[in-house]
Order: sequence, then structure tokens, then C-alpha cells
Amino acid sequence: MNVIRITRTDEPLFAPLRELYGRAFPRFEQRTFEHQAKGLTADNYFLYAYQEEGAFIGFVAYWAFDDYIYIEHYAISDEVRGKGYGSRLLTELLSNTEKTVILEIDPVVDDVSTKRLSFYRGLGFVENGYSHVHPPYRAEFDGHALKVLSHGRALAPQEYQRFYQDLCGVVMAK
Repeated sequence: MNVIRITRTDEPLFAPLRELYGRAFPRFEQRTFEHQAKGLTADNYFLYAYQEEGAFIGFVAYWAFDDYIYIEHYAISDEVRGKGYGSRLLTELLSNTEKTVILEIDPVVDDVSTKRLSFYRGLGFVENGYSHVHPPYRAEFDGHALKVLSHGRALAPQEYQRFYQDLCGVVMAK
């Protein structure tokens, strides 16, 4: 699997990445194009596209902070979902860092969200019991409740607070 860091919106893989992004996430969970472009200029923001044999597989977008990594968005192309690429991609990311890895998922309310939680648990993620509302990406939407997962262990209260401060002050900075 080839891993390509995306640093500009005019790179060839940005278009298929953005298309998958639009399909994989509801509009209220998406950055605007301008907000995405601004994120690409941040030193601690990493957007990686994955290819195999020339075919676009998926992407991961994360923020690297001093003692943790926050996976903001992650998606695998519909054409290859269920073939192990998602596990491989995350396992590779997890094996290349000693930092705690944090991500968010929708609340568990149906079979799809139950399977999603099971997928992440299978990779070693654990649920955190904090009441968590992700700030809105777009002015026309309110914040939305999500579950915070962390790899290997639950976050201590001060770790969660730091994450939430970084989420509001750095990740969501316009």
C-alpha cells in the first residue's frame, strides 16, 4: 500500500479524497473546502491518501499534539471496504507512534454504529465515558454528540480536558 501525504488542494489525490470525504461523512461533520485548505497549512495536521496498485483506497486526517494524536477523519473507499484495508491502515498508524491515539465515533444507536464500535474495539480502542459534544464545522449547524475512543486505555480527566481544549482552540480554529 502506498501512502502519500497531501499538503495542497491541487494535488492529484485530493479530488478523489474529497469526493470520498463528502460521501463518508454527513455535511455537519465536514470541513468546508476553505477550512480544509487552511488545515493543510498547519504544521501538526497530517492528511494521508492510500493507494494500492494505482487505485485510491482511502484516507486518514489527523492532528499530532505533544502527547497524543487525534484522528479527525478516516474513511475507506466503498469499493474496497470489508477487505481489511481499514484495519491495515489504522494498525500501521498505531504501530508508528508511542502517543495515545484518540478518535470520535457516532453514538451507538443501531447495527451500523454497533459494528463500528466493535471494529475499533478489535483494534484496541476503548470507550471514554465523558459527555462529549464536537463543536460545529459549519455556522448553520450546532455541535453534535460523539463518543470519544482512545487506544489502549481510557483518558484521565485532565487528558480529556486537554484534548477538548485543543479540539476547540486548534483543530476547529477558523
